[in-house]
Amino acid sequence: MIQRIAYFILAVALVAPAVSAVEPPEPEVLLQRMIDAVGGDAFSKLGILKIEVSEEEIKRDGDTDVDGFVAYVDTADLGNLRMELPGDVVVARIGADGWSTTAGTLDERPQTPSMAYRALNQSLFKLLMPYSLQMEGVWIKEVLEVPWEDGTAWALLLPFTKGFFVSPVLETTWRVVVDKETSLILAYDFMPPYQYRDVENTGVRYGILAYQEIEGAKIPSRVIAVGLTLDEQEIGTYRVTKSELSIHDTWAPALFINPKRLEAIEEGAPPLP
Repeated sequence: MIQRIAYFILAVALVAPAVSAVEPPEPEVLLQRMIDAVGGDAFSKLGILKIEVSEEEIKRDGDTDVDGFVAYVDTADLGNLRMELPGDVVVARIGADGWSTTAGTLDERPQTPSMAYRALNQSLFKLLMPYSLQMEGVWIKEVLEVPWEDGTAWALLLPFTKGFFVSPVLETTWRVVVDKETSLILAYDFMPPYQYRDVENTGVRYGILAYQEIEGAKIPSRVIAVGLTLDEQEIGTYRVTKSELSIHDTWAPALFINPKRLEAIEEGAPPLP
């Protein structure tokens, strides 16, 4: 009887699926590997990155929408961001101080600083991976091993500080799937929070189709976003975002600082609160 049990255990061991003996890395360790895989600290040394963005969305009914904007990113401090939108609209922030102008006129509504901060995060977070994982308000929670295609990959789980995005549907735990060997991003996705699924029952999966290398830093230049059902099936809607990347001349205070504050500084008055 004992011999039969031993044979049975051996047979089960031979046919059982292999289980990875490698423990998932600590989140901070994996993040550093991801940064190293695309050039390490080369990105933070670029200065002001100019991004000319073109977005094309193809819907299930075949209709196509095309949009675009120009962004400026302080690569040494991802709290300094600016977008120039159609209609002579500028949205910018330095740290948490967001602002917006239309045709040069400052929008002084009380909600504008918060909305500008969120709009910039929502538009640029997904285009600056993996560097944007270092933005304030992004939390590196844990790393799990997940099945991916014919093998397994690491999945970095990301919750966000409330108010990081404009849309509350995006304020859920995102997943960044990372190749174990190269530490490059395979995909990143999210599903809507449970409390919003009655009104929004689709998620999004992003993939980096191409990088552009600038002075040793590899930056996503083509990103695809695919709509997903709650069981992760594609729904036939997708968006391709193309970025033309270049280095802007110099760091200029007017790119990021609220014009009213900048005027006060230049006149020698105490900065506005």
